[in-house]
Amino acid sequence: MHARALDFWIGEWECRWHDGHGVNSVTRELDDAVVVERFEALGDGGFRGMSVSVFDQTAGWRQTWVDANGSYWHFVGSALDDGSVVFGTPEAVDADRAFKRMVFSGIEPDGFDWRWESSPDAERWQERWTIRYTRRRS
Repeated sequence: MHARALDFWIGEWECRWHDGHGVNSVTRELDDAVVVERFEALGDGGFRGMSVSVFDQTAGWRQTWVDANGSYWHFVGSALDDGSVVFGTPEAVDADRAFKRMVFSGIEPDGFDWRWESSPDAERWQERWTIRYTRRRS
C-alpha cells in the first residue's frame, strides 16, 4: 500500500448497520502525515472511539484505535487483490485469543462497506459487524 491509500476514507460519513447508526469524521492532520478518525454511534448505548493511522515507508500502514470503553488496538494495514484495504492485528488478542481485522471493501467515491472480522488462525475469518458508509453532503 502507498502513502495515499486511505484518501478514500477522508471526509464526513453517515454509518448504518443492522440495528444502529452513527457518524464518522476522518481527516488528515499534522502536515497530512496522520489520518485521524473520530467515530460515534448514535442512539441507545452510544459508543465513541478514535484512531490514528500513519504510513511508514518501510513498515507500511499502522493504526492505533482507542475508545470510551478503554479499548486499545494496534493494527497493521495491507491491500487485497480486489482493491479492499485491510487493517489486522499482527497477533491473536483478547481473552478469546483471536486475530481481528477491519476490511474496507466496495470502495467508491461516495461510499464503501466496512467489516469487523475475527479468526482463530488468521485464515478462517468470521464477520462480526458490518457498516455501510455513505458520504455526508454539506
